[in-house]
Amino acid sequence: MTELFLEYENEAFASASMAQVHKAVLKTGENVVLKIQRPGIKEIIEADIRIMYYMAEVFKKRIPALKSLDLVGLIKHFENSISKELDFIHESINIQRFVSNYKEDVKVDLYTTAPKVFQEFSTSRVLSMEFIKGTKVSEVQKLAEDGIDKKLIAERLVKTYFKQVFEHGFFHADPHPGNILILPGNIICFLDFGMMGNIMRKDLEDLGSLILAVLGRDTRAMILAMQNLTDAPLLKDNRELEEGQGGCLISVRISRR
Repeated sequence: MTELFLEYENEAFASASMAQVHKAVLKTGENVVLKIQRPGIKEIIEADIRIMYYMAEVFKKRIPALKSLDLVGLIKHFENSISKELDFIHESINIQRFVSNYKEDVKVDLYTTAPKVFQEFSTSRVLSMEFIKGTKVSEVQKLAEDGIDKKLIAERLVKTYFKQVFEHGFFHADPHPGNILILPGNIICFLDFGMMGNIMRKDLEDLGSLILAVLGRDTRAMILAMQNLTDAPLLKDNRELEEGQGGCLISVRISRR
């Protein structure tokens, strides 16, 4: 490590199921964090997925009620998603795309940010990023002590998420408190871009229609929007669902294209 960094902390200051995070200092003096993939985690995940495929076949044969569910398809989707999470080059591209999306909107860019990526120190198993010091969005008391405007932060979170979903079609898909830091000046910084969502333009329009229908309490419009958003809607009785009489089975699978 000495040939790459001025300082490197062997003990991780944060960890998760697939990676751990270490502090370091570049020879240029910049403070960075290194997200390092846990040794052997890829092989463990691959073995777990093989077991999941095997169990899915067993359940399909032994539990008739599950035959209507695409368990294998669900596991396949999970496999694709977690494979991307294991590739930190993919995550670095996500970060750069996220930041780039905000560059054209100066107003929102003023309060939405993400760590800078140091590509020359990143690989598929190591991600080198700018060290960001902030307060978790869930630490309400600390935010108050820091003079953060909590109401403003709430408004900005809603605005930035609506922008990610409805304008960019590319949004942070793992927004738990540990992945959202609040910086001085009421700035929102997103962390961990391993899981991102993509929405096609047509799906955006249908999702917008669904939200407007909910706000307007228009049941018929809600049903239509849900049908448009799904690949295989199975509505046994549209009229019964619209009238809210209950007993109507709805089985929908939202498209993740």
